[in-house]
Amino acid sequence: MDQVYTDQTLIASIRISYQPIIRLGDMRPDYVEVLARTATSNGELDGPESIVVAMTEAERSMRLTTSIMQRTLAEYQDFQFEDEQLCLAFNLPLDAMLHPDLIPRVEAIRTTSPLAPPHIRFELTERHPVHDLDGARRVITALRNAGYVLALDDVTETMPNLPALLAMPISAIKLDRSIVNSTIPTDQNFIRAMVAHAQTHNQDTIAEGIETPETLAAMTKLGITHGQGYLFARPLAASALQAFLRSQGAGK
Repeated sequence: MDQVYTDQTLIASIRISYQPIIRLGDMRPDYVEVLARTATSNGELDGPESIVVAMTEAERSMRLTTSIMQRTLAEYQDFQFEDEQLCLAFNLPLDAMLHPDLIPRVEAIRTTSPLAPPHIRFELTERHPVHDLDGARRVITALRNAGYVLALDDVTETMPNLPALLAMPISAIKLDRSIVNSTIPTDQNFIRAMVAHAQTHNQDTIAEGIETPETLAAMTKLGITHGQGYLFARPLAASALQAFLRSQGAGK
């Protein structure tokens, strides 16, 4: 990233878009991932690394996360997404999840909208190894008990602490696009292992980065329940998402 942002300018530069996650069983939208990007002074969007780099300290990460949630929930009401029974998935870095005020801040924002907790998902991404696994389990359990849905994001075979994280009360395993698009037999075996684990624990499996019918067919054959990628839809602004959902007949 060429620009250096203060917190204030970073928050002001954030742009929100949405990418649908599709149920492979009936090929209908199930929920959307909220994607935050920063815009440069000339209006061009930076890659996701600009947000990732910024979320390196718990308090700053909380300020950015809550700002993204506030702006998203405002759009949720402006575009009447409750009519589509739309569920939202927010990225939450695992190393920042241990902020002591996480749940009170999330609840304070959620209660300003018509969303119930089961309509909000948190995709837990491990950008840095989590050393306090007991603390992570307590927070994940508390979020789950409050009604929120939790998914483990960017899962690969080399993900630090993977066995411990898989043992936590999550509802979905989201496979990294590098695994989804790999033809290496060990990667395919890893997908099979994750599908078997998810089926045993009544969890969904989501494949990221589906861009071709061939990849979709492969993931369906392996038993993946959900897919995300350009084959279905690129990240959409709120107005475009509204049109997409209505054209697809979204809703439970």
